[in-house]
Amino acid sequence: MSRVISYTRFSTRRQAAGDSYRRQTEAALKWCKQHGHELDTTLRLEDLGVSGYSGANAKRGALGVLQLMTLEGKLEPGTILLIEAFDRLTRLPLPDAYELLLSLVNNGLTIVTLTDGKVWSKRTMSSLESFLLSLVTLYRGHQESEYKSQRLRETFATHRKRGSREAFGSAPGWLTRSDKTAPWQIIEERAESVRKVFELAAKGLGGKAIAKIANEESWPVPTRLNLTGKRWHAQMPGQLLRNRAVLGEHEHRIQTHEARAEHWRGRGTGIARVDYYPRIISDELWHRARAAIESRKIAPRRDRHYFNIFSGLLFCGHCGAPMQRKIERRGWSRAQLVCADKVAGATKCPTGAALQTDEHLLLAIFAEATDMLGSDATRKIEERIAVLDSQFKRLRDESERIADAIATTGGRVTALISKAEQLQEELLNCALQRETLAVELALTDGSSAELDVDWISDARDMLYEISDAAREARASLHLRIARLVETVWLYPYEVAMIRFKNGLMKPVPLPPKQLPSRAKPEAKYHKPPARKIKPQPLQMMALRGQLELPEPRRPAPALQHQAAPLLYEPDAPGAAQEGSGGAQ
Repeated sequence: MSRVISYTRFSTRRQAAGDSYRRQTEAALKWCKQHGHELDTTLRLEDLGVSGYSGANAKRGALGVLQLMTLEGKLEPGTILLIEAFDRLTRLPLPDAYELLLSLVNNGLTIVTLTDGKVWSKRTMSSLESFLLSLVTLYRGHQESEYKSQRLRETFATHRKRGSREAFGSAPGWLTRSDKTAPWQIIEERAESVRKVFELAAKGLGGKAIAKIANEESWPVPTRLNLTGKRWHAQMPGQLLRNRAVLGEHEHRIQTHEARAEHWRGRGTGIARVDYYPRIISDELWHRARAAIESRKIAPRRDRHYFNIFSGLLFCGHCGAPMQRKIERRGWSRAQLVCADKVAGATKCPTGAALQTDEHLLLAIFAEATDMLGSDATRKIEERIAVLDSQFKRLRDESERIADAIATTGGRVTALISKAEQLQEELLNCALQRETLAVELALTDGSSAELDVDWISDARDMLYEISDAAREARASLHLRIARLVETVWLYPYEVAMIRFKNGLMKPVPLPPKQLPSRAKPEAKYHKPPARKIKPQPLQMMALRGQLELPEPRRPAPALQHQAAPLLYEPDAPGAAQEGSGGAQ
């Protein structure tokens, strides 16, 4: 007796709550009972919520498994495959659909369509009548899906033109509404979680640190698809910080099968709808957070307490490799500054003590930039300039994407042209504001500001303190230093060279290496420092401007995801859709 297997498929998750699955499985059992066969349930071929119109069931579903089994001869010739109808098997265009059908029957399968009881095998399909009937049936299945898909595309395009929110049901997790015609309402406790994320990011904390705080303080998770329960995962803060829905914006995305093949979220239309959602973050806070993120891109953050305020800036003066900070919980030096190549065993570059390096570098930077680190007025100007730089970068990137979209559509979409003109105007205003602030900053007499000894003392104390307040202070300090300093070359116990972003080079003499008993007056067996200190040749060369500095070996920048070309033709009959990829 021939082996009998069945294949079950429906296209969308919504159909799981309907009658499709029960109808298909009961039809298969009924056919087996009528013809004296037993259904083999050990091989379950099911594609539930998988499209046949896009071919996903053949590419990565159970149908693909079935094809592979027939090609490898794992199913005996004469095996009977029960399907409800050809459109359960595939809704691909006729050439692809017929190739699929022939590959199954030519490899020994006998297919039975349960709706009409017809048998399709290599022998029966040799008949011209069966051949033509199979072609017509496959063609009709594809055309039906194509027609429904086209109607959905036109419906969604009409709703987009009207600015309607009724056809598009999903929204960020901090919003809710009773039905599709009701206005969005803010879930305040979730919105407050989002605001806290932006505030901490603006202070310089990274995504992992923010997620840790959120879990410790049990913040509500502000996402719509909450797959982690009440737990924040490390990527969640970063996702929120990139989501412009917090500003009330929404960009409709093309959700056709072709677009989703490029990216799981589909393809953006390039046109942001302002005031689409209720705003929960101000423009000022958004840009402050973005400016902080841009400053933190110098190097990945690894120490969770943010002890390394020179992260991404400090390099070995002997070989140019990054300097790593090895924390010491009990030692006098607080931490060891070690050349990365020495850690790898490639060099024997000397190691330095953080306690004899951090304060001297901080004093030197502070002396050159009191206006940034000590003066509230000038610090606010610098922060506003950083915000404008972030805003300018965002506008420029968006302008380039719109320009690509205009080139792709041949200038036929007037909305894109209007958007491009608006962006150019915003870019000009942003540049003018930055220039005004730069002039204002230049006129500020930073040289008259006195060195704030109390501030330096407080900064020195918080450099090694373990507390939430100290961590936030160190993160903020790192942001300010990164906006001012380009590179620091360290020759442990001799000299450091600081290159500021304005081109200034400054040598910083460092104290020689000493035993803790000599360096710490409060030590039990304290000995005064030696009267004669050996000359430091590198220090003398640096002071004379004769020191040759190696090229700093910075980490390669992460590959940026390239935005797909924008295709949006709202006046065309095949305009992109927002929701389903079409009836399948």
